[in-house]
Amino acid sequence: MPAHNIIDNRREKLVDHINRILETSEAARFAVGYFFLSGLTAISGKLSHIKDLRLLIGNTTNRETLEQIAEGYHRLEMVADAAEAERFPKRSEIKQMAAETSAGVRAGIERMDQTDEDEALVRTLVNMIEEKRLHVRVYTKGRLHAKAYIFDYGEVYDQNGKPVERHEEGIAVVGSSNLTLAGVTHNTELNVVVQGNANHAELVRWFEDLWQEAQEFDEALMQEMKASWAIAPIRPYDVYMKTLYALVRDRIEGGEDRDLLWDDDITRQLADFQQVAVKQAVQIIRDYGGAFVSDVVGLGKSYIGAAIVKHFERTEHARPLIICPATLTEMWERYNEVYQLNARVLSMGYLRERDDRPVQHLREEVIYRDRDFLLVDESHNFRYADTQRYKMVEAFLETGKKCCFLTATPRNKSAWDIYHQIRLFHQDDKTDLPIDPPNLKEYFRLVERGERALPDLLANLLIRRTRNHILRWYGFDAETHRQIDPSRFREVQDGRRRAYVMVAGRHQFFPKRVLETIEYSIEETYQGLYRELRGCLGKARKGQPLKPPPGELTYARYGLWHYVKGEKQKKEPYASLHRAGANLRGLIRVLLFKRFESSVYAFRETVGRLLTVHERFREALTQGIVPAGEEAQAILYEPNQDEEQDLMDALRQVSGRYDAADFNMPRLKEQISHDIGLLKKMLALIEPITPEKDAKLQTLKERLALPPLKSGKRLIFTQYADTARYLFENLNPRAERQDIEVIYSGEKSKARVVGRFAPKANPEYRFAAGEQELMTVIATDVLAEGLNLQDCDKIINYDLHWNPVRLIQRFGRIDRIGSDHDIIYGFNFLPETGIERNLGLREKLRSRIQEIHDTIGEDAAILDRSERLNEEAMYAIYEKKGGQLSLFEDEEEFLDLNEAEEILRQLRRDDPAKYERIADLRDGIRTGKPSPAKGMYAFCQAGRYQQLLLIDEKGDIVSRDIPRILGVIKCGPDLPSAGLPPGYNADVMRIKRRFAETVKQRQAERDHTLSLSQGQRYLLRELRVLFGLTADDEMKTRINILEKAFRGAMTTAVNRELNRIRRNGMTGDNLLKALTDLYHQHDMQDWSRRQAIRRENHEIPTIICSEALM
Repeated sequence: MPAHNIIDNRREKLVDHINRILETSEAARFAVGYFFLSGLTAISGKLSHIKDLRLLIGNTTNRETLEQIAEGYHRLEMVADAAEAERFPKRSEIKQMAAETSAGVRAGIERMDQTDEDEALVRTLVNMIEEKRLHVRVYTKGRLHAKAYIFDYGEVYDQNGKPVERHEEGIAVVGSSNLTLAGVTHNTELNVVVQGNANHAELVRWFEDLWQEAQEFDEALMQEMKASWAIAPIRPYDVYMKTLYALVRDRIEGGEDRDLLWDDDITRQLADFQQVAVKQAVQIIRDYGGAFVSDVVGLGKSYIGAAIVKHFERTEHARPLIICPATLTEMWERYNEVYQLNARVLSMGYLRERDDRPVQHLREEVIYRDRDFLLVDESHNFRYADTQRYKMVEAFLETGKKCCFLTATPRNKSAWDIYHQIRLFHQDDKTDLPIDPPNLKEYFRLVERGERALPDLLANLLIRRTRNHILRWYGFDAETHRQIDPSRFREVQDGRRRAYVMVAGRHQFFPKRVLETIEYSIEETYQGLYRELRGCLGKARKGQPLKPPPGELTYARYGLWHYVKGEKQKKEPYASLHRAGANLRGLIRVLLFKRFESSVYAFRETVGRLLTVHERFREALTQGIVPAGEEAQAILYEPNQDEEQDLMDALRQVSGRYDAADFNMPRLKEQISHDIGLLKKMLALIEPITPEKDAKLQTLKERLALPPLKSGKRLIFTQYADTARYLFENLNPRAERQDIEVIYSGEKSKARVVGRFAPKANPEYRFAAGEQELMTVIATDVLAEGLNLQDCDKIINYDLHWNPVRLIQRFGRIDRIGSDHDIIYGFNFLPETGIERNLGLREKLRSRIQEIHDTIGEDAAILDRSERLNEEAMYAIYEKKGGQLSLFEDEEEFLDLNEAEEILRQLRRDDPAKYERIADLRDGIRTGKPSPAKGMYAFCQAGRYQQLLLIDEKGDIVSRDIPRILGVIKCGPDLPSAGLPPGYNADVMRIKRRFAETVKQRQAERDHTLSLSQGQRYLLRELRVLFGLTADDEMKTRINILEKAFRGAMTTAVNRELNRIRRNGMTGDNLLKALTDLYHQHDMQDWSRRQAIRRENHEIPTIICSEALM
């Protein structure tokens, strides 16, 4: 023992003194404010011979301490009142204190390292309680701040075994150390050793007085320890269910129903599965600022979206803005009125490219800038970050406004489509989303390389259910009207039983989808001229040929840069001409090819227009004008030019930048003339092909006369307005029939066509006098998004499809919940050539795809991404005999977390007691499971970041894939535990250490910043100048708040504004006002609060559960 009695954990460790004293003690009394089992770990070896250990601990409630009250109010009478209330707590308060202390103990055990020593400690403490050698109480009459370790000496024997008389009855240590591992070993503390019988007796009396006032805690502590990872008997089924619960807990228990759902018109419209989507989306939006509702088409996303908007309007007094395609503005205006959404509805067309509208237009325009919640319907239209509409929405959302995106097709071609949509509301790549690495762009690069799974990210942001999912978990049997048993859902899938869902009190069935391919001869359509005409379209080429290829278009007009003389090519305006024309030739070739296969009429019209434009272009060249640039193109395409010279004058006025002397005019004229000759030849070849000779059109007419197309309503889609007009004129000659209509642009009222065609689905439409219900509608994709046309049960796709996006959207118009039809038919036209006639469908498809590749080649790379050839999609579209088409290659991966959620929802509904048992399973539980392959499963978590790991017997990580791992650990409740192998604790700790390193690295990546930006340095310097110039205390306080806010990590949007302030040299009051506006626009006070919470709730690596595979 040292000469002094001071213990500060620097020179002397309290744990060493306690261990030495325990060696000669028979009883001990510990009174501490806070207690964690970790505090007993270092002294557990000395507890075995202690006959009586009493542990008195303070309650861990969050009530204000007397010190906080005194500091806050400086009123002694309030301190006295609070102290009196603490001395005489209510029974309910005592119960709450005990429960919170129990929760604190539980958390401590869950976070313990799973070592052999810690496991032994828990078992030792349980034995001591059972043997009545350990007694624990919680002090509930006030705050116990004292820390005292009081020991009663036991008998001491000499070397002969005879008792040695001791004058001191005991010893004590009093000071600042709580009974925690840090408190007894590492924290800088101040404790004093107290000796002497009188001191010992007084401390014992003091302890006993408090002990009598305290609440017994032995049983509660023992229950916590017996339920812990160290002792609890756990089945493999428990680990499986614990995993599911931990994965989806926030979805299920994220909010109270009464906080989310109101009894109003829109809520009464929602089915159970739609109400669940509203709750999920609200929770995601609260957590991350935005969410996707991406249920497959026909499940009522618009109603879900409207309910979400209504929720935020009611709970947060939000002022919503709804952006949607022009075709849906009428619907949303109707919802706005019927459901009183108080929203402004804006067409996406308003956001198109215009020089007079800056990207900040939405954010600064008076009628939109106060809108603080955004709903985007058909959000996949914002998948390209380089468009004006994207930049305007990005600028609108960069101030931290909440948003919700509705789309059944968030991914059109690649994962980057989703990335760009996420970046609208999550505008920094650095992220708090539970992904590894914590950087969105890096994560998507790994997804692209196949090293990360997109569903692992989207599970946090996106709600997506299929029809089978809805029927399985929310459906009712059509015969018994009982809820579907999910384990017997195969009977519904196989068609042996029918199921429906309840929507607004009515039974609603999903129709069955039947797809059929209609093959037609493209050679017969073009009267044997197919090869010759296709040959005229030419092949993809790099550069421009010196001599026109025989029988092929040169597309010279679309590659003018190639005719600029060499010394001028790199100079303006010709360098810009190169950039503008780089992809234009390819686009024209693709356009011709697609119209070629759409219809004879569309191809003829296109060739005719190109011929007229080429002839005008050649005439301009003859007059020394090179008509280049957008304005020139617009003039060339003018439909009516009464005076040819007026046209030339107009071209001369807008083409003055381009000097004819800078071009190789002879070569350019030669190739333009070559193309004119070919266009005339093509027009001459196709001119004689009348509708009666058009094999494709005649095939359509024949099929329309046969069942099932013969009766009922038909919706015919085509990509081109020319084809739509052609079909209408031939299916309804002289417009004699009033039950056939065509629509291909905004010239006709969409609402009128939709109302006449689907009056049941659109009951708000009122027929005008003499109007007749439509039975057939021919349309371009102006009717493909967001409209309800489910009075119809038959769709015909007259054009060849390269990508499933449009097909999915089109089918969604008629294949919707609430359809009166049992079967929905889809007919897809597929061209074949003579040599393909005897081939099977897949061989025909393969041949067709190769034909497209041969014709278009590398030019396909310059197509709009949603229109590029997608081979697998074509196979799916033309071969599939029904089912739900999807944009995700591995749609089933999205079902796993949804399935987990539904399993637990059903369990909570049908067996609440069993659900509560699962929910109450402690973190850290483990078991052994029989398995074909040896190894281990572990579920690790730190904050929101989760990792499921499948590890082989060598200790290597085999998989992090959630669906695969769930498949490995899935089991029933009757499977017994296989026990734990030797060394299991060491295996778990290796995994925990590895995970802790990952968390540490992830935190470092997320928090890493190189330095303050230039904009930050500028404003901080100017704020210091302002601070020194003002004597106003209120102004100094304001400057200090701004300085603190702008010194931290900034979003990209804020940094952009700060750099603009720096470039403009803003100072003084103008700077102060600009920064104050930024502070409020971007809710930077809330940033600071969230960052403080994040620091308090730092990510502690924890093992949620684990399993030995044996």
